[in-house]
Amino acid sequence: MAYIRYTQQAHLNGVVTKEFPVLFNRTGDINRLVLNYLLECAKVSAISSVGTYARHLLDLYNQLEEDSGLVDIETIDEGYLAAYKASLIDRGQYQNTDNYAANIIFTILRFFKWLEDNGIVRNLIGETENHRIRIKLLDKGNIKHPLAKVDNKDRRKKIAPRRDWIDLVKKYGPKTPNLNLRFELMIDWGMTAGLRALEGCFLAISQLPSRETVEKAIVDEKNIFMSLNVTKGSKEKSIPVSPLLIKKTLDYIDIERKSTVAKFKNIAKKNHVPYVESEYIFISDKTGRALLPRSFSNSIRNAFLAAVDAGELTEDERVWCHGLRHYFVVVLLKKLDEKKVPRPEAITRQAS
Repeated sequence: MAYIRYTQQAHLNGVVTKEFPVLFNRTGDINRLVLNYLLECAKVSAISSVGTYARHLLDLYNQLEEDSGLVDIETIDEGYLAAYKASLIDRGQYQNTDNYAANIIFTILRFFKWLEDNGIVRNLIGETENHRIRIKLLDKGNIKHPLAKVDNKDRRKKIAPRRDWIDLVKKYGPKTPNLNLRFELMIDWGMTAGLRALEGCFLAISQLPSRETVEKAIVDEKNIFMSLNVTKGSKEKSIPVSPLLIKKTLDYIDIERKSTVAKFKNIAKKNHVPYVESEYIFISDKTGRALLPRSFSNSIRNAFLAAVDAGELTEDERVWCHGLRHYFVVVLLKKLDEKKVPRPEAITRQAS
């Protein structure tokens, strides 16, 4: 069977990183196609996300090995993908939902598109009838395919994660202290302020109030209203935020984020290129730019799976990125109900 090993040290985009996934064929040779693809992914995605892609592709190659009637990837068609997705769901593993299988199919389709774009395969995947796998290309290179569609009505009933589940997931975040603090802060913004992944990733430093305003609000025990510029629907909205969370965020900017910025300034200086600091609070330690919503979502997913593997959470005690917002809504509804506020559901919709 194919297998994955993780590097102790790797130089990627001028940055030294650990645990880069490398897929080996059953013969013990490095799968260079997958390696080159993952290196491309690492330019725009977090290493944790690249690790997820590697595990998805590992599953594909092991499935191909079991299906001795297939010669190689170029023989795959729509029928094979449909059967493969069905087998993923029927395996009985802890994430055997339609959506989980759709995510694996999406990774595989992106890999196939990369192979096609680089001339490694022909007529495997594309938008014409001549391609064995027919897709629709959307803006920014995204792919649409029925087998990769994530259904909001997933087979597993989704309930809002509890606070103790979320706290356990925090334990399994990044091991590096500054990345772990960023991870926990972003989770706190989701669960206490109701921010979506997009809103959290593109929260700008300029949107935060001054430290003096924050200190005064702490003394007065009052929330601070902040304006969100990047939202679902692109409509600006004002939300109440705990001054303690803002203070913790300001401390993060002054220490951990400042250290990350200094690293990229040094890299730019060595390469004799200008460095423009990102305006956003939460920046990637790989690119120096805003952390992508998909990367943040994947980091929570990986931490949740690690907690399940460790036996601290069950498969049904699920914590996911948008679930933080569900938690926020449930807590808000409960508080409004306790205070006997009329029409709490309407008020919650406005607040979120």
